[in-house]
Amino acid sequence: MTTSVTMLVELTIRQWMGIKHDKTVSAEVEHTHSAKNAGRYNKYLIDKAHLADISSAANALRKFHYTRTLQWNDGGQRIMPSALFMEYRDEMAKYKATFFDAVRDFIGEYPQLVRDARTRLGSLYQPEDYPDASTLRALFDIELKIMPMPNAADFRIDIAQEVQDEIRAEITQTIAARQADAVKDCWARMREVIGRIVDQCSKEKPVIRESLMENASDLVKVLSGLNITNDPQITAAEAELRRLIVSTEQLRSSPTIRAEAARVARELLERMPSE
Repeated sequence: MTTSVTMLVELTIRQWMGIKHDKTVSAEVEHTHSAKNAGRYNKYLIDKAHLADISSAANALRKFHYTRTLQWNDGGQRIMPSALFMEYRDEMAKYKATFFDAVRDFIGEYPQLVRDARTRLGSLYQPEDYPDASTLRALFDIELKIMPMPNAADFRIDIAQEVQDEIRAEITQTIAARQADAVKDCWARMREVIGRIVDQCSKEKPVIRESLMENASDLVKVLSGLNITNDPQITAAEAELRRLIVSTEQLRSSPTIRAEAARVARELLERMPSE
């Protein structure tokens, strides 16, 4: 993997969830049951159905982000192959627009939803729990940070040469480990997709959903970009997976085609590296 064909991306999605810990009610419950540290009562300030579109848009955006990137570290940064960046940027813009459209609609409803909460929550309603409508928009945001990959050769600092060499070696080892994780990620995605084909096509009376082949098609569309090490085994497996893709209608109507798909997928799965 070279740093010129990859970058790091970090996605942060902020949402106001409309949930509040009610300390008074929590204390009342513990007092009633002579309990201590037994739990906490969280109340829905807004009927959660009215936040569903925002949550759905955020989940779809996050899912797309994960399908076009590879794991890097536990801090939220992920590897973005430059080969996929233009598609990623354009599609992310669409997902963000959907998210902020849902936010706009929610903010338009918000004053009425607060009034509704007075009745819905009864004595649990507390006006101070609710952010002012004028500040609500700031509680929703999507932030995407794009950073260069670390490069041991670029590490320069005014310390002893021996220490510099040690740090460069650590950076190189870290990059190699993350690279190995990225390769494992590619294999894991293929195993998941192919395993579902084996499972569904092996059943006597399967329920073949459109997503079965849609997921396979989506993966082969991006797999060459995700293969940042140009691993020939991944390239070969991608070609075999591509040949496995048939219409779901054929799988539904033909036991022979299903059986052949299950056989080929099973053999491919058996040849893949284990976790």
